[in-house]
Amino acid sequence: MTKRLTKGSRLGKYRLEKRLGEGGSATVWQARDTIEGRRAALKIVAPEVVTEFGRDAVENEARIAAQLDHPRVVSIRNADWIEGHFVLVTDLARTSLDLYAGARRSPALALSILLDVAEGLAYAHGQGLIHRDIKPANILIYEGRRAKLGDFGTARLAPQGTSQLTEVGTFGYMAPEHAYGRPGYASDVFSLSLTAYQILSGRLPTWPFEWPLEGHERFERRCPEPVAKVIRKGLRLALASRWRDGIELHRALVRALAGSAGVASRRAHPPTKDPGRRSRNASDPFSLETDWFRERFGAVFEAHFDCCTCDGPIAESMSFCPWCGTTRNSFIEVTGHPLVCPDCERGVRPEWKACPRCPTGRFVSNGKPIPADPHATRSCARPGCRTPLRPFMRYCPACKRKVSRPWRVAGLPRCTRCRWAIGPRWRFCGWCGKRNATALDVSVRGRRRRPT
Repeated sequence: MTKRLTKGSRLGKYRLEKRLGEGGSATVWQARDTIEGRRAALKIVAPEVVTEFGRDAVENEARIAAQLDHPRVVSIRNADWIEGHFVLVTDLARTSLDLYAGARRSPALALSILLDVAEGLAYAHGQGLIHRDIKPANILIYEGRRAKLGDFGTARLAPQGTSQLTEVGTFGYMAPEHAYGRPGYASDVFSLSLTAYQILSGRLPTWPFEWPLEGHERFERRCPEPVAKVIRKGLRLALASRWRDGIELHRALVRALAGSAGVASRRAHPPTKDPGRRSRNASDPFSLETDWFRERFGAVFEAHFDCCTCDGPIAESMSFCPWCGTTRNSFIEVTGHPLVCPDCERGVRPEWKACPRCPTGRFVSNGKPIPADPHATRSCARPGCRTPLRPFMRYCPACKRKVSRPWRVAGLPRCTRCRWAIGPRWRFCGWCGKRNATALDVSVRGRRRRPT
């Protein structure tokens, strides 16, 4: 009988800290190695899978995945039976692509991730291995925004003839021939191209995948034309007209990016404050409402950015979009600060020792004193600190003391939960996320995009 796994329990030398995900074949946990003192990801194969397929088949899957050794593929550090469970140990990622807001906000970052994953897929196909379950959840993001293709636990050596392995894969991302039980290298190309289209357009197309696909306007606006052609060819239904494998896809992407502007620098860029930079429908009630808000209160809240989900105006200091409530906004490519907090992906200064917007961000400063800020309206209350604080900072950037006195704006109401100032007609508090049911109306519902 296998041991029941819960948060805080031990599994060999690992202490389980948090369940990261669960699928039909395995559960993934964040765990701490009590001997080496570092965190790792543990993929624990479900007992019923072992019962159905047998120990030899499960171990063979691990051997197949372990043969991959490439910087763009998640590598297995260890595979072993621990207290009755078969465990695959890998390095712990920061997040996965389906939860990574940075890729949705920055087309340059999305294309860089696509190129990383295509390189890893080309390597796997060169080794004779097909993935068969490429989707955003299986693309992992590590420190430095490096992307790796993970979860080769469903992979098999590419069959010489027809295969009937239809139990593997995720139907929303399957190529047509894969859904009919004939997966191949080109099936992985289709799945990766579909993933790229979803991240760049905000929409996941469905059958029959005929152009123009849903969300094609946003896709064409955000993706350079040479790269768009590569992705569109990867989405063709006919195998003969699709890229044959990941090797061809990767080469085509490299050529396309070299022919266009390439993957833009990942350094932060100054924020764009032109509210007309997106095409808006003048008759759309939501656009009329948010344009009015920008004109009246945009400067007060420093709401110079567009939400990656609903396009509503937001500020870098907000934890929630006040229009749709999402927490997935990233400011890597748009912040006006010289550095970015690795935890919340908001801008920070090199003199700061802590992020003033999230509870975890702490850094080693450059040792220089924090300069006077003409936009500061109060100082840190900790004795001896007195660091200047801008409106809507949550923490002192020098000592990390939490701001206890609510931030107010004359003439504006306050959130009933956090007591901070809120804008007229906000659907959610931008600071604590409390829902304002009286302000909700249909004008925002049609604009809320499905998570990518």
